[in-house]
Amino acid sequence: MTADKAKVGEKYLTKKGIPITVVGAKGDRIVVKLENTDRQIGIPKNSELKPYDEKAISNVGRILMKANGKGKKGGNAKAKKEGSLASIIDPLLFEGKHTVKEIAAELAKKAVEAAKGKDLEANVRARMVSYTRKGWQVVKDDKKRVKVVQKKG
Repeated sequence: MTADKAKVGEKYLTKKGIPITVVGAKGDRIVVKLENTDRQIGIPKNSELKPYDEKAISNVGRILMKANGKGKKGGNAKAKKEGSLASIIDPLLFEGKHTVKEIAAELAKKAVEAAKGKDLEANVRARMVSYTRKGWQVVKDDKKRVKVVQKKG
């Protein structure tokens, strides 16, 4: 099928197996969004497109999708998974209004599934250690509330 016959909003593969979504037409070109990089480009109207098939995505396209966190498997460690222990612990550490025990209790409430069979207080202490290794400082007040702050200087 040629690009000018493609439906807007539908996913297709280029002749080389790169996943795209048709956005619209602009002059003598069809505007498509590359699924693996989220960039929009114009392709000639007579470009050959194939129906979208997960198995037919090229190796390059698959690698780029994984690197940008869009593939089925993989993704990079840039964004913490929703519901992970770290994604709950970190804001509480930056806030500085809770003790280690209070943060662990909050974890037990919010991340029931992720917290099963884990020492939650040890996880909180481990996050504090990881921040100290990154050059941050853990500050405790007189009520043993912990806060992670960047070192001055």
